[in-house]
Amino acid sequence: MILVKGGYTPDVIVVQHGKPVRLNFRREETAACSEMVVLADFNKSARLPEGETVPIEFLPEKPGEHEFACQMGMLRGKLVVE
Repeated sequence: MILVKGGYTPDVIVVQHGKPVRLNFRREETAACSEMVVLADFNKSARLPEGETVPIEFLPEKPGEHEFACQMGMLRGKLVVE
């Protein structure tokens, strides 16, 4: 579970390459900036309605570090694929 409230908690997530990933985002604020999360390296994004848990699923195929952020780029987190 990734809590969205003034940022992402936790803001660094470690996953294994070649294994399916499901990130569950839960937005607990009304700030317009946090209405969406974007994982550009995986071509994924999702709207985050306040108070709802929204899953994002994908398969990270290569090790490395990937950023996720709000649509404005103000809230940021990092996905580490090992």
